[in-house]
Amino acid sequence: MHAIQGDPRSLGVVYTPPEVTEPMVRTALAPLLSGRSVAEIAGLRICDPAIGEGAFLLTVVRVLDEHLVHAGAAPDEARALARRCVHGVDVDARAVVAAQAALGVGADQLQVADALVLDWPRAFPAVFARGGFDGVVGNPPYVRQERLGVHKPQLRQFASYDGVADLYVYFVELAHRLARPGGRFCLITPNKWLTTAYGRALRTHLAAQGSVEGLVDLGRSALFEDADAFPCIVWGTIGAARDTPIHAARLPAGAAIELSRGAPHARQRWRGDPWHIDAPAECALIDRLEARWPALGAVVAGAPARGVVTGCNRAFVLDRATRERLLDAEPAAAAVIRPFIKGRDVRRWLPAMPERWILLIDRGTTLDELPATLAHLAQFRTALEPRPLGGREPGPGRKPGAYRWYELQDSVGPLIRTRTPRLLYQDIQTAPLCAIDLDGEVVPDTTVWMLPSTDRYLLAVLSSPLYGWYARRRFPPALNGAMRPKLEYIRRFPVATPSDDLRAAIEQWVDHRLALARAPEQRGDAEGAAVCAALDAAIDRAVHDAYELSAAELALLDESTR
Repeated sequence: MHAIQGDPRSLGVVYTPPEVTEPMVRTALAPLLSGRSVAEIAGLRICDPAIGEGAFLLTVVRVLDEHLVHAGAAPDEARALARRCVHGVDVDARAVVAAQAALGVGADQLQVADALVLDWPRAFPAVFARGGFDGVVGNPPYVRQERLGVHKPQLRQFASYDGVADLYVYFVELAHRLARPGGRFCLITPNKWLTTAYGRALRTHLAAQGSVEGLVDLGRSALFEDADAFPCIVWGTIGAARDTPIHAARLPAGAAIELSRGAPHARQRWRGDPWHIDAPAECALIDRLEARWPALGAVVAGAPARGVVTGCNRAFVLDRATRERLLDAEPAAAAVIRPFIKGRDVRRWLPAMPERWILLIDRGTTLDELPATLAHLAQFRTALEPRPLGGREPGPGRKPGAYRWYELQDSVGPLIRTRTPRLLYQDIQTAPLCAIDLDGEVVPDTTVWMLPSTDRYLLAVLSSPLYGWYARRRFPPALNGAMRPKLEYIRRFPVATPSDDLRAAIEQWVDHRLALARAPEQRGDAEGAAVCAALDAAIDRAVHDAYELSAAELALLDESTR
């Protein structure tokens, strides 16, 4: 567990359960304990740089006590010796006091301090006189970069520094600074550093150190209550550069945490570029697809764009009665009233059209000719006024900015402003769903992405099982098994180039499927549903043909979707 100053719930506290601390501590300490004498075990010094209330160090004491007794120490002596081995710091004084009481140690071993700015050799001189700690274990704070503020100047000294990296990144490098040559580390962190751009510096640093021995991605396991953490566990030995593979595994949700398994991954593949934990067959298929076909970013001219953030939905989002009242009062308001959809409205092929509309009032729009619309918004004026620039006090109003109170708080982009057909997909995807807005009239909210394309073939691809399979292995995870097709990831997705005949066939089938989707009466009964399902399956098979998937590759996709 760990804590930082302030309210623990809002500032990064995540309490680590025993089913996590136990395998981590045993993995970290195993090479340090095997075949060692009582004196050798009692001489170990183990550190948690973010101790919280001491969950990891309590486990360390229990494991050391067990090995000391096995090595010949009396039980009472073993417990006393084990307690002398643990050290650590935390900025939360209350947590440190609780940890001291739980472990039965004093302030010379567990100190109130900021781990990232502490002069560690001065704080623990006896430990650093012998070269550093023998082991570093823990669960660093999960604090987003936007809240690092005062830390930023000190963080620039880290080789893993990135201006948008979260706080835990620096604790991984700190573990390498604290451990002696040959010392061990085992940390649990969010898995984002494995693939994000801000994790490149850390990945590069770890590759240069050659220290990582193993990695387990627990991304879809709900280990921490009320924490959107998507964790991973990384461990290894400091100063032991090697050319042996790194063993890594991705555990399914609900699986017991085992750190002894994992497929080998060549170190030369895991340098600055994203670290992907794939089974060998999965890695081979993704490598082939990415080498064979161009990326989406090269196929589609123009980048995807997010939908609208109003800052006050109750003012800008209209139900049917409010829309009709405004249009009855001033028909010209139709120019600023558009259908409004959310991520949950995105379906395969066409979006659902709920009875929801938005007042699309971009910056620079005048409402002089629309007094009824202006009067509607005026009901919410206190909530709509932008807060002063630099103001930090909570209160009514939207975010600071140079916009008028009745305008949307963010400028509307061209994909929304113009009525141009485009593809739509969710910001958080539980399945490969892509829809087309055929007339460009729909305005999505920020949970929907828009892709500037009307390509029916691409619509089929982004709704295919192959896309879903790839996304689960290359896109960041979200809650409940979902994934997030963030811009930097989806633009790398390989798009096969079909033959002219195959493209024409897929486009024809998609147009037929769109016609069925637009005519619910043709698909409302069992026969119509069967026709739609058969057509979907035919389109999926054709997409797989476009990607030239072998029987073994098709079996891999089928196995992963069971």
